[in-house]
Amino acid sequence: MSFIKKSFLSRVVEVLKDKEELKSPVVIKHGTSMDAEITRLQTELAEEQLDMNRKKIEENIKLLKIGKAGEQSLLFELMNSFLPLLILHDVYIEHKGLTAQLDFVVVTRQFFLVIEVKKYYGNITVNDKGEFIRTVNRGSRTVFKEGMYSPIRQVERQVEVLQSLLVDHDVITKTPIRYAVAFANEKTVIDLKKAPKEIEDKVFRSDGIVSFIKAELEKNSPVHFKDGKMQELAAYIHGQHIDKHSIEVSEEQAVSFYQEEEVPVAATLEQEPVLLSDEELELKLKKFRKKLADETERKAFHIFTNKTLDSLIEMRPTTLEALRKVEGIGDKKQEEFGAELVAIIGGSE
Repeated sequence: MSFIKKSFLSRVVEVLKDKEELKSPVVIKHGTSMDAEITRLQTELAEEQLDMNRKKIEENIKLLKIGKAGEQSLLFELMNSFLPLLILHDVYIEHKGLTAQLDFVVVTRQFFLVIEVKKYYGNITVNDKGEFIRTVNRGSRTVFKEGMYSPIRQVERQVEVLQSLLVDHDVITKTPIRYAVAFANEKTVIDLKKAPKEIEDKVFRSDGIVSFIKAELEKNSPVHFKDGKMQELAAYIHGQHIDKHSIEVSEEQAVSFYQEEEVPVAATLEQEPVLLSDEELELKLKKFRKKLADETERKAFHIFTNKTLDSLIEMRPTTLEALRKVEGIGDKKQEEFGAELVAIIGGSE
């Protein structure tokens, strides 16, 4: 879709005729790529016979559903903002060999807003270097801690691609493109006490997006769009969207299968486990061990020893990669029942 540049006189006439009647949000483009990919994977799952492949497909479906839920919670906040906004959800663009998947592009009267949505289990801390760290606590004990690729840098790259496209096509000249990162898990605690100012102002939970937009609207802007111009700009961005439903979910890409930067699987598994007490977990693991021993006519300690049981309770591996670090669980046992152990420890069984 090319942008038709109108004559000065035509633009003056349009401005004079244009109005400001829009009072509430309107969705110009709904997100469909995750639904399409989930449907494709569900079809693949129905045809797959191998348990190993089925588990991988089921995990990918679960991850996509988590990502979708996060974006829907952000959309809910936008739609209940009572602000004149035009919303484009899930936009994929290509320009000059670069690509960007934008969770949300919001057209306001004074600026464009690009929003990156993250739905992680656990808490987020940003240090004085601008580094993002995700932590999962169990009571007073930290059971998981890992750095993650900066979502601020990710959304900045998306803005760079969008701005280059719009400027090169003479769509905008001085319109600001602002950006933000919204964490969609309402239980997430975000610690920004040491974060650089440029990050602190742009990171929050989804329920903070409306306050952010209102604050940005209070700032000076070189432009002020009326309804017709907003519609024109939103329609142009919509026209630049490219369907990418055929992209497959890989382990490296995890929740966001369009994600520009690969994020470690451990930093994106959003399973929100039921954190069992040590006693509850021990009981479940012993029950599983006895059941498997009875079914295979083996001794319980041949499944795994009490020493291994203690290590499972202490280390609480929730991925197959983490399970490899548990003494007594070799490749053969991991292949035989590793997935079941991870599910039990993660609280999904």
